[in-house]
Amino acid sequence: MKQQLVTTMFLLLVPISVIAEVRCSGLIAPGQPHQTRWYCIDSEVSGPTVVITGGIHGDEPAGHRAADQIRDWSVRSGRMYVIPRCNIQAISIGSRRFPGIKGDEGDLNRHFARSGGETGPTSELADDLWEFIASCAPDVLLDLHEGYGFRSAGSKSVGSSIITHRDVDHEHQSRMLEHVNTQDKAPEHPFVPLRSAVNGSLVRAVAEVLRIEAHILETTTSGQPLSRRTRQHRVMVAARLDRLGMIQFGDAVDLLVADHERRRVVGIYDGPGAGGTSQGNRIESQLPGIRVERIGPSDINAGALSCFDAVIFPGGSGSAQAAAITGEGRRRIRSFVRDGGGYIGICAGSYLALHNYDWGLKLLPLDSMDRKHWRRGNALLELSLTDEGRTMLGRDGVDVMDIQFRQGPLMSPSEHPDAEELPEPIILATYNTGVGRNGADPGIMIDTPAIVAGDHGLGRVFLFSPHPEKTAGLEDLLARAINWCVPVPSAAD
Repeated sequence: MKQQLVTTMFLLLVPISVIAEVRCSGLIAPGQPHQTRWYCIDSEVSGPTVVITGGIHGDEPAGHRAADQIRDWSVRSGRMYVIPRCNIQAISIGSRRFPGIKGDEGDLNRHFARSGGETGPTSELADDLWEFIASCAPDVLLDLHEGYGFRSAGSKSVGSSIITHRDVDHEHQSRMLEHVNTQDKAPEHPFVPLRSAVNGSLVRAVAEVLRIEAHILETTTSGQPLSRRTRQHRVMVAARLDRLGMIQFGDAVDLLVADHERRRVVGIYDGPGAGGTSQGNRIESQLPGIRVERIGPSDINAGALSCFDAVIFPGGSGSAQAAAITGEGRRRIRSFVRDGGGYIGICAGSYLALHNYDWGLKLLPLDSMDRKHWRRGNALLELSLTDEGRTMLGRDGVDVMDIQFRQGPLMSPSEHPDAEELPEPIILATYNTGVGRNGADPGIMIDTPAIVAGDHGLGRVFLFSPHPEKTAGLEDLLARAINWCVPVPSAAD
């Protein structure tokens, strides 16, 4: 099997000494339609070898996204191999199976060696993955998956479980379960232990053929944001690596992106109070060239904002977002922006940034006016651009534009005394038309700010009362907002 290989040496400064860490990456099956990238983090200190796989099923995004985050971790002993996107073809279409192939023939996790001499489907991808994994000579394999329902609630799905192929109880399975159930405060549906991985699966083949420890880590897609599920995967993997002496549990779980990431990094909030999965996917699709990760309340409260250049708080409910983040989380967001981070608010995310709510972040000296009639309705409204707006939004020569409105805030200068210390924001666009349902006066919207930007400490804030990401022809505005909040470094920098 041909492999492309790239090796990089990183020197990690620690209080006691300098550790040399070798990071390398390459391709499995280069040039083939199913080619996929692997990563290796080698501590160059004697220790175990662990392989982590994700994306065997393309409709289980938490697995491959968590693996992408985990590949940024450092190990203090041993070696870690990560294959984040095992089944790149299925991931590209969001399907469990290979494109156009039904049943077990299309299910990669039925294509590996079977017990008792049974024969079953196979594929070139399974053969290539197996050859690479066997060449790593691992001591442990962790395969990241998702179920559709909660096993502890009686679902036939294996969601929220750890499947360990073994004959007796496994202490390492118990430790991972303890950590994920403890980290997830009072889980309604706790993770449970399962045994005997399905015949033809990677974990069963690894356990029986290579005779090593192997686990399937299953989160649950039903009713849970992506940020929560990726965090659960990180917790379970970190618990096992910590026990192996490869990492410090607390140092790893909240590291979503390493310092050596060269792209700008943006977090999209997807916890309580945010819209559904499609909203996050839509926003991410409009940010080419930027690394985007989902973040939730647990990530924010654990200090994970330090991994990001900017955060986006999308539509939904500003008060619900604030409640989920808690007062401590809101303090951390304010500190993040004040110390140089970027904040982009859309609709509910703009409400969250304002002054005249007890739960507001108070990032710009603006209030929400006519709060009684916030449910004023949805409509396609006309905006008038200011001179600054035409420049910052990339609309030279454009005076007006239409945009989708979904009950965003009507912004006005704040009357709170503490707002006086903040610099005056830049008005980029105002409403030319309004909408008035449920007793609201549409005329009150006319000439009020629709899009604003401003400084907060060393950071920058960009607020959209309406929804550019839902408006055809305005899909570039979010990227422009990020470019203003986090300018692209010049070659001189």
